[in-house]
Amino acid sequence: MPKYKTPHSMKKTILLIASIVASYYMAFAGSGVISPPENSASHKQWLFKPLSANDVSLEVERLDGNVLLYLFSQNMKSVDMIYVEKSKDPTGGFVRCKSVKVADHLVKSKNYISVVDDNPYSATTDSYYRIRTVSASGETKLYPVVGLSPILSIESETTVDNGR
Repeated sequence: MPKYKTPHSMKKTILLIASIVASYYMAFAGSGVISPPENSASHKQWLFKPLSANDVSLEVERLDGNVLLYLFSQNMKSVDMIYVEKSKDPTGGFVRCKSVKVADHLVKSKNYISVVDDNPYSATTDSYYRIRTVSASGETKLYPVVGLSPILSIESETTVDNGR
């Protein structure tokens, strides 16, 4: 005869699952959520890593065949130029794909810039991006590489045989 859970034990299980889910969401909630510019058609929010006052963060996204590059800093005024570089190898071979004169973007936002890679690599290959900043005094800083995974197609006729 099969064993059935009593309503009391089911209630305990549901409460346990609910508390685990709530704990998960609370653990990953942070104060670093940055909204895109108000004129953006998207209402997506970006979670940038905490930065020191003069650092710049880079996030990369594929959207409708384009590669969008999002730049964030607590103090964009200290940066004169941002050069975005890309490569198919995370260890070298980087070429400049975008030059951003920060002063041209400060009218829209003091700490957020969004640009597009005009000539991205194929969406089916790994791409790697990094930024190089130049301050008004000429100081250059190179930032870590950000990876962009390829879009892989899934064959619709593939089936899984589980031996039954």
